[in-house]
Parts: sequence; structure tokens; C-alpha cells
Amino acid sequence: MRRIVSIAAAAAAFIGVAAGAVIVWRRNPRIGSAFVNTVVNPRLLRRGLAGGAVSEIGTLEHVGRSSGIRRLTPVHPQPTPEGFRIIVPLGPHSQWARNVLAAGHCRLQLHDVVYDLDEPKMIPASDVSALPPVMRGVMAPLGFQYLTLRTFGAGPGALAPTPEVADAATPAEAPALGASAVPENAFVRAI
Repeated sequence: MRRIVSIAAAAAAFIGVAAGAVIVWRRNPRIGSAFVNTVVNPRLLRRGLAGGAVSEIGTLEHVGRSSGIRRLTPVHPQPTPEGFRIIVPLGPHSQWARNVLAAGHCRLQLHDVVYDLDEPKMIPASDVSALPPVMRGVMAPLGFQYLTLRTFGAGPGALAPTPEVADAATPAEAPALGASAVPENAFVRAI
């Protein structure tokens, strides 16, 4: 009997913590994005872990809506018959997704191939039939969305580093391809 009570108490505590996390996330979906933008994303780009031959993480190239600055953002694209579907945990609060929607196009480096993408559309996670129902049920209350993009061109290659990378790298440090040696300070807010 005590074991059942213990399990029930643990389950209730877990549900309470999960509900609290959902409330906190819904009130401030950008929580933690500063860490991702200043620590995680620059290291993924600098070490060439985004967009490489064996990586599931791609590098998305987009242009800032007001600044006009070209940006590189690590994303997790999923192929679809038309192009790609990319998860946007911050939904409408995501700066990179808003940049892509405003421009109407972007480029994606994945597995040493650069894809030209257009026709961006933001859809709620609950509308993605390819996701298991459990995933849709978890993602919908958190406000997760997906950005769908159509592929209109592709070719082997890599995205060029940003101008900050070219200026910061010495000839010995310059990357052979793409953004594999992005210095930490060159990556500007992407989420």
C-alpha cells in the first residue's frame, strides 16, 4: 500500500512540476534563449557540427528584417516531399523564423548540400500529421510551431562564412568550407 501511495505522490509531483514548467514557458518562451544564442549556437557553427556530412543539424542562412544582416542559425530540419519542415520552439517569438517569413526565402546547408527554399509557412505542431499524437499533445500547449519550406534548388557546397568570420580568421584559421570556424562573438541573436 505504501508503495502505491509513493508512486501516486511521485506522479502528482511530476505532473505539478510539468504544469508549472508549461506555465513558465507560456509566459516567457524566450527563457534560456540568451544561453543558446551566446554559447550553444556559436559552438555548433564554429566546430562545423551544423550542416556537415553526417550531422542532423543544418545551418539556415537568412537576412535580418530590419538590419539586413546575413545570419547563420543551426536548425533541425526534417525532409518532406515538398522540401523541409523545421521545428520552431519559440513559435512567433523566434527571430530567425520571422526573418525567413518576412523575406519569403532562405538557404539551408545540410549534409554538404545547399538547398534554396521559399514559400515559408508557420503551422502549429498540432497540425503536423507526421508527428505522433503524443508529440503533438506535448508541443501544442507549449506553443511549438513548424516552419514549412519548399525546395526550389539544391547543389553540393557549403554556406560562406559571415563577414565577421572572414575578418576575424587569420589565413591559418580560415575554414575550408562554410561556417565551421565561426568565432563566438560573430553569431548574433538567432532564436
